[in-house]
Amino acid sequence: MAQDPVLDHVLFYLTRDDSFTIGQACEGVQIFGGIGSGKSSGSGATLARSYLQAGMGGLVLCVKPDERVTWQEYARQTGREDDLIIFDSSGNHQFNFLDYEMRRPGAGAGYSNNIVRLFTNIVEAIEGQKSGGGDSQYWIMAMQQLIRNAIDILGYTDLRQVSLLPLLYRIVNDAPRSLAQLNDPDWRARSLVNKIITDSLAKRDATEQEDPWRASDFDAAATYWMQEFPMLDERPRSGIISQFTTMADNFMRRPFRQLFCHQTSVMPEDSIQRKIIIMDLPVKEFSAAGRASQVMMKFLWQQAMERRSVKKNPRPVFLWADEAQNFISEYDMQFQATARSSRCCTVFITQNMPNYYAEMGTHAVHRTQSLVGNFATKIWHANSDFETNEKAAETIGKTWQEIMGSSESATESSGASITTTRSQVFEYEMPPQVFTRLRKGGYANDFNVEGIVFQNGRIFSNGKTYIRTAFNQRA
Repeated sequence: MAQDPVLDHVLFYLTRDDSFTIGQACEGVQIFGGIGSGKSSGSGATLARSYLQAGMGGLVLCVKPDERVTWQEYARQTGREDDLIIFDSSGNHQFNFLDYEMRRPGAGAGYSNNIVRLFTNIVEAIEGQKSGGGDSQYWIMAMQQLIRNAIDILGYTDLRQVSLLPLLYRIVNDAPRSLAQLNDPDWRARSLVNKIITDSLAKRDATEQEDPWRASDFDAAATYWMQEFPMLDERPRSGIISQFTTMADNFMRRPFRQLFCHQTSVMPEDSIQRKIIIMDLPVKEFSAAGRASQVMMKFLWQQAMERRSVKKNPRPVFLWADEAQNFISEYDMQFQATARSSRCCTVFITQNMPNYYAEMGTHAVHRTQSLVGNFATKIWHANSDFETNEKAAETIGKTWQEIMGSSESATESSGASITTTRSQVFEYEMPPQVFTRLRKGGYANDFNVEGIVFQNGRIFSNGKTYIRTAFNQRA
């Protein structure tokens, strides 16, 4: 393979003879470790500082309130303080995410299905992807139809001075609930939906020849709101509305309305220019709204990084999620599968595999295996979770191992004798119990956090696909 001065750049050394490069970082890192194992202060801190030293911009998602301070310290240590963007509840930075999606670079800007997909990711974050098949899948698809038509009904509306999410919220709540209401003159006189449709019909007649596809989308949306929607039974209609409004409501209250429904001072593309966006809206402080807003930013950031030209912008970027189970979505599997070509260095940190299972909903095990399998580098720290340790042992694999045994016997004629036997067994090279004995750092361990590092397709200096090493917490 031809050498690449960017991808071949060494970030740090795992051992004296084993480097970790930007190219390997672009293939993704998944870190596991129990509570107090040193996963964040050990391998996590080593990776974070090395990414900043390499000049990468990135996106940092936050669960705990102290993560902002941690990253400010990393930036101070690496001379990157001027590149920090602290996106917090103060309102110093804002991101009108729907306006961005309507106007961003790329042919898909303003495409209603892209916005529908964005909202679906947010719903997954709030509900933990617990929707599966059957009836629950119907509610998701019905909500997607609702959002798609709420957007397409605005095809002829001037949105330059409009905050789109509050407008969508009003459209959904204002829509006719019955055919009788639809035909009520009083409702028609005060209805926002009726006004939008009436005004748009006049504009459509003047511009239909210019953009017949916009006219077609508008007609389909108008039919939905004026015929299909009011004819739905009250119970499913209420459920569909609630599915949307409970999600949107997270962005309709302070401070989130100010942060995400007004101006834009920060965009995902800022990471390409070395900026480090810290989403200081920790889940522990802002609960579901903090989670939803960060998943939204993650999704738009991932897509922006995939759209960018690596030839024009070859510098890698990074995505960081400690307590990653709070932010995972189905799109992460797709993103990570091609992250190397986008030069995106993802680091997900969590305690154990069941953390992911709990958030993945239907087919949780297969979804988790798909996600974790797309991280080429896995680092395991001390852990008491059996399933995680078992999976680590399976990942490293089994080898033929020689076992020696002995037996002792005695007879009156010959006295005592010892018999030695050798046999081969196919066993784990690193048994699960090894992962319960790794050093956890701190004063008692000279601040060395032990980890077992595995990389797919790599042979380390010990001749194996894994290596046992230590990360110093005071490096």
